[in-house]
Amino acid sequence: MSNQSDKILSLLIKHRDSYTSGQAMADSLGITRAAIWKAIEILRADGYDIESVKAKGYRLVGVPDILGEREILPGLRTTVLGKRIIRLSEVDSTNTYASKLAVDGEPEGTVVIAEHQTAGRGRLGRKWVSPPGLNIYASIILRPKVPPRDAPLITFVAAVALARTVRELYKLDAGIKWPNDLLINGRKSAGILTEMSAEPELVRHIILGFGINVNMSRDDFPEEIKDLSTSVMLELGRKVNRAELMRRFLEEIEKSYLMMIDGKRAEILNEWRSLSVTLGHNVRVTSLAWEKAGFASDIDPEGGLILEVDGRYETVTSGDVGFI
Repeated sequence: MSNQSDKILSLLIKHRDSYTSGQAMADSLGITRAAIWKAIEILRADGYDIESVKAKGYRLVGVPDILGEREILPGLRTTVLGKRIIRLSEVDSTNTYASKLAVDGEPEGTVVIAEHQTAGRGRLGRKWVSPPGLNIYASIILRPKVPPRDAPLITFVAAVALARTVRELYKLDAGIKWPNDLLINGRKSAGILTEMSAEPELVRHIILGFGINVNMSRDDFPEEIKDLSTSVMLELGRKVNRAELMRRFLEEIEKSYLMMIDGKRAEILNEWRSLSVTLGHNVRVTSLAWEKAGFASDIDPEGGLILEVDGRYETVTSGDVGFI
């Protein structure tokens, strides 16, 4: 898209509830009416539904379901995250791609988004199902000035931000299953994967990856996870604008991320506790090598899950939680 089309799109989004005359846009941008018309036609060719009425002007009626800078940046209220967005039609894994960029010096806040992942990864090396054009698959490059021991808090930052986003934007009953799975009405709808490069006393970068099931239907899920998973669309009962969800999520992540940088660990963990669907329940935690069952009583200051087992307390730092 041309730079002029970008600017005109921003104007149309800003005044979406009313018509904007071609002359007003021409005056605002310092270009001719003919240039306005040409840019509008480019936008229409790209899938934007723009209504034109004589003596009134232009009005944005609909936008294509695309995740890129032109869809996300207008109206984005962040200072760091998302100021540069790299959109890929297809990639093996957004985390892998973002990691390579980070090693090469890509600045903090850069977001890598893919329409389709051929080798999407979840926690514990699992495959993340990534059908094209339906969901959000993205990774953010972060360079927090914190010691490596504090880096795992990023997972809690993202989980809190995502639950907050879904609850506030769609009024859905979203909660967090330890440590970072988003559940809506008891079914998994998103996962978070963080990967760090660090020295003993210095974090080089953290890649915060996430997959959000946005517009998947029940038939889009593989049979083995169909009964355990859901999407925002399924719970809401209508299709969701992915760019709107992504924009709001970036804003919420930045709020919590800046709290983390400011040392407000307790505030983040307290919000996580308030959104947890794990605490207060009997659970079984499994890893590749062991299994423990107990009552999930709390999390410790590092985010470890505190289990009450036969009258004593044990802390686990990784694993999958199941309810018993």
